[in-house]
Amino acid sequence: MTKTETTREIRRDDDELVGLIRCEGGLWRPVTLFGGSLAEPTDAAEAEAVVRDRGLSSLADRWLATIEGDSVDVWLLEVRPDRVRLRRHDPMATQSGPGEWHEVAGLDLHLA
Repeated sequence: MTKTETTREIRRDDDELVGLIRCEGGLWRPVTLFGGSLAEPTDAAEAEAVVRDRGLSSLADRWLATIEGDSVDVWLLEVRPDRVRLRRHDPMATQSGPGEWHEVAGLDLHLA
């Protein structure tokens, strides 16, 4: 586990990065590789357990994104540390087939 004062990388035994935990006011929030919250802040050991259990598998789950002030149910099509490609869950929404890229900075993403 790589460690800084505010962020720790969580890796599997084969060294694959599966997520992060971030310090928030003395507690630790488990987050995905792109910073999406997996659960509320807790102690470091529990946050690490959440990342190990749900970090990679959560990528296949439905997420709630705040886009331009609106809460939208989305699927993750592709993720990078700095941006994500999203497809809205609503099939009636006007959107391109391959989804839309969004910068992670300023994008609020939580599991739906």
